[in-house]
Amino acid sequence: MPERKSRPYRGDGFTVDLPEDWRDTTIHTLEGPARDGIQHNILITAERDLPFETAVQYAESQISSLESELKGYRLLDKGPVTLDNGLPGHRIIFSWQPSENLLIYQHQMYVLVDRTGYKLTATFSKTTYKTLGPAVQRILMSFRPE
Repeated sequence: MPERKSRPYRGDGFTVDLPEDWRDTTIHTLEGPARDGIQHNILITAERDLPFETAVQYAESQISSLESELKGYRLLDKGPVTLDNGLPGHRIIFSWQPSENLLIYQHQMYVLVDRTGYKLTATFSKTTYKTLGPAVQRILMSFRPE
């Protein structure tokens, strides 16, 4: 049996030898406090080899998916952002209703670096967007791709 080439893959507190034809598609979940019926979190995903030139293009491609996939989707705001490290990004703020008694607010930020797109998604209730929102915004703006 021929020996397969591999490379070390480092996770959070572990390392494995990963074959060259495997890739990391991790969704990182940062869990915050549970308040107002919502488990607050920030999800960070990375998509490689994207065809986009800008974070705006990346965000716009995602908005069309959100419109068709999320029940009661409503875009509330969108626009450019500059991260603390100077990288350009694009943000959208929207609401949607996964069930009759629950209205979710989400803040997504898109960053594009060398054809790798990073999507950061924070989840809130209407109340916690006001109370936890500023702290979460600081976390999002501190994002630094490595």
